[in-house]
Formats: sequence, C-alpha cells, structure tokens
Amino acid sequence: MEFSQPVVVVCFGSPSIAGDSLGPEVGTLLRKDPSFPAFVYGTLDRPVTGRNMEEWITFVKEAHKGAVFLAVDACLGDARSLGKISVRGDGVCPAAACGKRKRFGDVGVIGVVGDKSGDPLEELMGADLTLVSALARTITSLIRSALSPAPYAGQE
Repeated sequence: MEFSQPVVVVCFGSPSIAGDSLGPEVGTLLRKDPSFPAFVYGTLDRPVTGRNMEEWITFVKEAHKGAVFLAVDACLGDARSLGKISVRGDGVCPAAACGKRKRFGDVGVIGVVGDKSGDPLEELMGADLTLVSALARTITSLIRSALSPAPYAGQE
C-alpha cells in the first residue's frame, strides 16, 4: 500500500485492562521497529485512553496536518467473531464500550477481544491476554507489511 501523504498510527486503549491493551501493545511493537516508516502514538508506556484521547487527537491532527491516520483499537463482537481482525475505511470509535461515539482515523484496524452480549467492561477486563497478544502481533505484522516498501521480484 502506498500513500502520497505521511501515515500516522494511533493505537487506542488502556494497558491496565486486558482486552483494551490491544492498541497499546500494537503501538509498542511498532515503536520497537526502528525502520517502521510512520509516527506511532499510543504505547504501553504512553497510552491513548478514553480519558486523554481528546487531547491526543487534537495534538496529532495539529502536528500531522494532511497525514493519513491509521487507528488501531480493540472491540467487542459476536462470540463467533472472537479473534477476528477487521479493516475499516472510516477509522475506529475509541472508547465505544464507555459510550463514546466519536470516530477517528481514515483507516481503522480493530481486533475482536470479547463478546458484545455481556457487560462491556467485564468483557474487556476478562479478555484472554494470550488472544490479545496474538492479535497484537498479527495486526503489527499486517501494518508493517502494508506500510513497508515491497521488495522487487527476486529481492529478499
């Protein structure tokens, strides 16, 4: 995938809630890669959470005018969707489990970490950390592949 504008990745979530730690885990994995070709916000050390996301969103939009914003977040879904990853063309709705409905991003990557039929906070708190970590590694790999220049045929 090639973009004519710079790409900024914003990973939403709280590392203190198992299911909600998906975004910060992705952000941390991306930041560990010195060759990753994009700015990354939202890590385990400096998360972008429901409490501080308005300030972060304002900062990111101001600091990176004209950029393509790729947003990463955890979500709840049908029980049969657990562990699935979706890419959306309209960003994500961070803190939706808390009733917030403001969208962010040009592209959204969401990972289903719990069942939406239960209590949202309980589902996020009780999410399987092994599943969350596996989703984080997969999403990180997908984002790296999408944003890294593809090698020419015959080059490895």
